[in-house]
Amino acid sequence: MLGRCARSFVILGFLAGCGGSVVVVPPPIEVPLPEGTEVVTPGIESYTTEHNGYTRARIDRSEGNADQAILAQFDDSSADSPAGYRNLITLTEARYADTMFIEVIAAVADDGNGGEEVLRVLRITTDQAPFNNIGSDGRLIAQGQFYFRGEAYVFASVDDEPLAVGKGRLENLMVDFDTGTAIIDIQTGYMPGEGSEIETSLVANDLDFNVVTGAFGGPVTLSTRSGLTGEIVTSEGVLRGNLHGDEPGLTRLVDDLTTSGLFSVGVPGDRLIAEGVFWGGQLLRAP
Repeated sequence: MLGRCARSFVILGFLAGCGGSVVVVPPPIEVPLPEGTEVVTPGIESYTTEHNGYTRARIDRSEGNADQAILAQFDDSSADSPAGYRNLITLTEARYADTMFIEVIAAVADDGNGGEEVLRVLRITTDQAPFNNIGSDGRLIAQGQFYFRGEAYVFASVDDEPLAVGKGRLENLMVDFDTGTAIIDIQTGYMPGEGSEIETSLVANDLDFNVVTGAFGGPVTLSTRSGLTGEIVTSEGVLRGNLHGDEPGLTRLVDDLTTSGLFSVGVPGDRLIAEGVFWGGQLLRAP
C-alpha cells in the first residue's frame, strides 16, 4: 500500500520530499522566432521546391499549350533541348554547383552568321540552396553588411526592335542584416564582339531584405540607350533574389554565401521591355 507521500508525488510531481512543500517549476520561456520583412514582388513566383528544398524565383512568359509542352521537356529532364529552344545559362564555376540552379528557356534561331539569335524568352528560373540565419538559441545569427559580386544577363527589346542580349556584371549587391534592406547594381555593356548587344543599367538602393528567409527585392528601374535616337529609355518593374548561407558563413568564419535572382521591367506598350537574371558570390571585403 502506497503511503501519503508517494501518492502525493504521483499526483503533484513537484514534492521536494515527504512532508516538504510544493515546488512549482515555471515552464520554459519560449523565444518567438523573428519573422523578417516581407518581400513583395508582384509577377514573380516564389516558393520552395519539393525535389531539393531550394528557394525558387520564377518569371513565366510562356503563351499557350505549345509553349507549355516545350517547357515540360526541360523540367527535371536530362533529354536534349527540343529543336529551336535552349537553356541560355550554363553555370560552369564550381563554387556555384551545389548552391544554385539557373535556367533561361528561350526560343532561338540561326542568325545567318554562324551565331544564334534569341527570339523570345519563355521562362526564367533561379533556384537557391537553403538559407539558415536562426541559431540554436532561436535568435538571428548574422549582423552587419555582406557584399556580393557576380554575373548578369539582360534580354531586352527597345522601341519594338528584336530582342537584344546584354551580358555584364552584378557589380554589387549589399544586404544589411541590421536594417533589413539591400542595394543592388547591375550593368551590361554594348560590346558586340563579346556577345553583349545592349547597354543597360539597374541600380536600386532601397530593396526590402528578409533576414530570416534570405529573400530580397522590390521595385526597380532599368535604363538603356535607344539605338535609334541615342536617348535614355527607362522602364519600371520588380526584382527578386535569394541568398544561400548557414552559420559558418553568417558568422564570417568562411566567405561562402551565394546569391541569385531575376527581374522584369516594362509592360506591353512601353518603349523598354526586359527580363534579366543575376548570380554571384560573397566578396571578402566591401567594394
